[in-house]
Amino acid sequence: MIEKIDIHLVDHCNLNCKGCTHFSPLADEFYLDLDTYECDLTRLSKLTNGAVGSIFLLGGEPLLHPQVTEFFPIARRLFPDTKLVVITNGILLQNRADDFWQACRDNNIQLWISKYDLTLDYDKIQQTAKEYGVFCGFTSLRRTENGDKEWIKYTLDPDGKQYYVNSSDWCAVKNCATLKKGKLYTCCTVAHIEHFNKYFNTNLEVTPYDYVDIYKVHNMRALENALSKPIPFCRYCKTGNHEKGIWEPSKKEITEWI
Repeated sequence: MIEKIDIHLVDHCNLNCKGCTHFSPLADEFYLDLDTYECDLTRLSKLTNGAVGSIFLLGGEPLLHPQVTEFFPIARRLFPDTKLVVITNGILLQNRADDFWQACRDNNIQLWISKYDLTLDYDKIQQTAKEYGVFCGFTSLRRTENGDKEWIKYTLDPDGKQYYVNSSDWCAVKNCATLKKGKLYTCCTVAHIEHFNKYFNTNLEVTPYDYVDIYKVHNMRALENALSKPIPFCRYCKTGNHEKGIWEPSKKEITEWI
């Protein structure tokens, strides 16, 4: 079984965190097409026989997608036993209509709120979820000794001079397999590096050896092999060089990532 797969419903965000590992502050607006999503999930379900532990629908901020609830029944139909989770910063949860909460309940969708230093009524959101029978939990809870929201910088090496095997072995952000445009990537960084490259005019190269095309493989073993090995792109990651600080909005400066 593949333990977890991430899928972006949008790439952009309404919060834009410093050093975002999905590069959302740098991304143009992008809304995942429902037909593309259904086609990719149908293929993935066939390859895995529906055996995926969790599917995370995220971004960016997934609730920015005007058709967000239409993604739920497609995933539930194709993966009836999989845990389906929406990761959100919670900003747009406060005024969701009844149909959103009902869609979450009907398709057994969990809501996980990334908790930042925002003036949101988290208790009210949790109470609303409880009233509809929807699980609502929290992530991103780490704090500094002074109680500030902690930020961790995962550093890139634009020159690609890191030994890719070591970078893979020492990676602190594992278990981030990402499905995007028919391709399954080992991690979110390589899946979304296009935004970093476009914004800063860099060329951190993604090769055919950095992902698996789900339409060109024929069985689960091929997927497992692709997700279990170091990839050439790992040479761009300084996985042993982490910097801790205080969370704040992005200024879109390249030093947030390198």
